[in-house]
Amino acid sequence: MAIVDDTASTLVDLQRDAAAPNIVKFQLNAAQVFIVNQNWDGLEAYLAEFFAEIQGKKFFFHPGLFCSLYQAQISDLIGKKLFVEARAVFDEKVEPLLDQVKDDLYKPFDLEDRVGMLRHYVNICLPPPADEVEDMHVVLSDYMMLYFPTSLLGEVNRTNSISDFVMTFNDEKGKHHRCLACQWVMPVSATSMSIVHHIKHSKQVNQCRRVTKWMLGYLAYVNGEKEVDIQGMTASSMTQSRKRKALSPPLTPPILDQQSVVIPVELALQIYSDLCTNNLLALSALKNDNTLWAAEAKEILLRQEKVISELKGLFVSSMQKHAPLGSTLAFMKIRTLCDLSDDLFTLLKNLPNVSELLLKQDNKVNELRRCFMVAAAERLPPTAPADKGRAGAGSTSPSTSSESISSKLRPLGPV
Repeated sequence: MAIVDDTASTLVDLQRDAAAPNIVKFQLNAAQVFIVNQNWDGLEAYLAEFFAEIQGKKFFFHPGLFCSLYQAQISDLIGKKLFVEARAVFDEKVEPLLDQVKDDLYKPFDLEDRVGMLRHYVNICLPPPADEVEDMHVVLSDYMMLYFPTSLLGEVNRTNSISDFVMTFNDEKGKHHRCLACQWVMPVSATSMSIVHHIKHSKQVNQCRRVTKWMLGYLAYVNGEKEVDIQGMTASSMTQSRKRKALSPPLTPPILDQQSVVIPVELALQIYSDLCTNNLLALSALKNDNTLWAAEAKEILLRQEKVISELKGLFVSSMQKHAPLGSTLAFMKIRTLCDLSDDLFTLLKNLPNVSELLLKQDNKVNELRRCFMVAAAERLPPTAPADKGRAGAGSTSPSTSSESISSKLRPLGPV
């Protein structure tokens, strides 16, 4: 394995340190409480403190485990339609996981793919599908059992054998082994060699997508063999590595790019201002209505108010940074407003006193959405036929002006 020359001694040192009598204990029950309560920041802080204490001066990063944590956090945020927060977690926490070029002892083989997968779903504002969802309870306990077994209550000790890479459990179908790195479940009849092939990607068996240099080094240590070069494992070796189905087609940059379209600020902000006013007026008109329909409408309007506030933050940030107004993220927020406005449809007939306000608000939401759509249509790529027709005039791409957008924004009807 192409690790530094002292990898073997590093592994021995880590094993000796892990066996120390005053070893730091990982409170699995406390960590599970964080997971149940979806307190991802609390779990992150606890894990960071644990790794700092147990590793001491020989500190290594654990990007694979934190990537699983951030994936759970992003899925939670997207499920709650908190797209701005999900984007912040990805930008500030997930992408930096790839920056630790030299400190890669615990870097899983599939880290780049996982980061790409999360980028894809953050871009399209959808949570990862069910076949990509991990059970954080299992991931966390397996990780500690694999890398820090003596930190668990109950004094789990290493056997210096292949069994250190798996755990055995019983369910309604009988006895099984589970890979502690990737959670692949294998029958109890699986041989030690099949586990070795799983880790080393050396045969056509289910291949461990979470294999790390540490695992390959420890496998060589317990078998007395030459270490395998993890760099020699190509992406093609991962085609059969998942029990869960892989994304199809393979991860590619999303259709929605992240470049902003240029929207005239004065035009968008006027529509946005009217939207804010209408939403507050509708809430005020419903404040003394105690009917079931009014309660449901107020709940929807409050959710819209939250999204409107998030949009305001995006608009202010755009002005402060002198950046183009009209990011894909802002458009996704507007799409959420449209969805919430649709939810008011069945309530209109039961709320005649505020129906006009709700219709005005729906109109403003759609005006703002159309503002973005027209700006996106104006932003044609340089290779588009429309550009080729103007090539002789020295035009490289059409510009988006206030006049061109305004001319295409027709009234949506009387309100």
